[in-house]
Amino acid sequence: MGTTWLADAEPETCWAHHAWTDFAALPQKEYTVVVLPLHGFARHGADRSFDIEEVLGAALLRQAVARVKTHFAVRVLPPLRFTPAAKNDGFFGLDPETAYDLVAEIAAGVKAAGFHKLVFFNTSPFNEPFVASAAMDARAGSSLRTYVIHARSLGLDPGRDQAGGVAPFADHLARLLLEIRQHLAPPVSSPVIDQPAAHISPSAVFPAYRSRYLPALSASQLAGLSAKNRPLVIVPAAAIEQHGPHLPVGVDAILGQALLGAALARLPSDLPVFVAPPLTYGKSIEHQGFPGTISISTRTLRRLGLAMAGQLRDIGIRRLAFFNTHGGNSPVLTALLHEIPETLGIKAVLLRHGYQPDVSAQEAAWGFHADEWETSLMLACAPELVRMGKAVGEYPARLDDPGELRPENAPAVFAWMTSDISRSGVMGDPTRATEENGRRWLAGAADHLAEKIRSLSGE
Repeated sequence: MGTTWLADAEPETCWAHHAWTDFAALPQKEYTVVVLPLHGFARHGADRSFDIEEVLGAALLRQAVARVKTHFAVRVLPPLRFTPAAKNDGFFGLDPETAYDLVAEIAAGVKAAGFHKLVFFNTSPFNEPFVASAAMDARAGSSLRTYVIHARSLGLDPGRDQAGGVAPFADHLARLLLEIRQHLAPPVSSPVIDQPAAHISPSAVFPAYRSRYLPALSASQLAGLSAKNRPLVIVPAAAIEQHGPHLPVGVDAILGQALLGAALARLPSDLPVFVAPPLTYGKSIEHQGFPGTISISTRTLRRLGLAMAGQLRDIGIRRLAFFNTHGGNSPVLTALLHEIPETLGIKAVLLRHGYQPDVSAQEAAWGFHADEWETSLMLACAPELVRMGKAVGEYPARLDDPGELRPENAPAVFAWMTSDISRSGVMGDPTRATEENGRRWLAGAADHLAEKIRSLSGE
């Protein structure tokens, strides 16, 4: 698997690649260094992509983490790409209140997982005052020990060509991460990390469908976008949440990128379809109590969606589609389908692939999380993140249960937390999953999704 499902990240230390049971069992979590990368989308020259801060900063962080991971535990969260942006030169920025809430909710998830140290690694010069305040708020509000590293303080400048690459800056960042690990903690046994890691696999820039990724455009390219034939913009929405002991917490986001990437590859290259930055964090309150879950609130998700839609409108986009791969987001996004046209005057729809896998009646009715479908797809696109030996089957209901009260899809339903209906976090039977089915289902779903996109883009 490449490292570009959710970001250009070092795979072993990526938060989204670990199961909730890994977080529960990780020793000395109080000394583990958790890193939250913060990137902005800003104009750093007419011919530079809007995501140049992430392109350079992610490569820098990836190399630094590769240097330190053998000396102490590090976990790197999915990047936060939505922060207050410079009004004239920024893109996909948030109002300060929403940005502060978003960071606070992510920090709360880190604390709930049992960690004590959170590093804000910021690559945007415009974010520096915001990050300083957010770090202090997280220190006071969640009792985390918080630290701030600005890429600019290392000498990285997204407005200039980095002729020597990021390796010199990675050495410095690695030393700073070590110093943070040592702060108010027992020393690590092998603190010499000046030499680069022996094997750093080649980096690839996020995402795989970069030719259709809006932040990969330059300012001059973006200016001409609205002149094209009524472009459709897809907004991916997912979550970082537990998926049983056999799957990582990034399943929804990983599968969303896999499905969308496969569908876009099936479209003509000249079809005017583009993709906005993904809403990687979602509303996952039902999975509280399972370490590794990072949940944002209804209010924050709604504001994120509105901010995204408003800025798309400002650059001339009049049609957007939310492609959501997490059920907990659905009520919020469905409400936005009514709010966005009324308040912003642009069309918004939910994009669904509509593919139905051939599973048992019981699985079709009550397999809906870390189940046969999701596990099979993960076996097809990211098999190294699946641990079938740990898979267990649990259903929240049976087809032959008496009465009509159910957790979902019934005349009477009850609000539930995952711990109410599953001990493992699984709803379904992943033990039946196969890579063969996953490949077939992924291709079928991608075909359906591509056809839906083609239909929407032709309206």
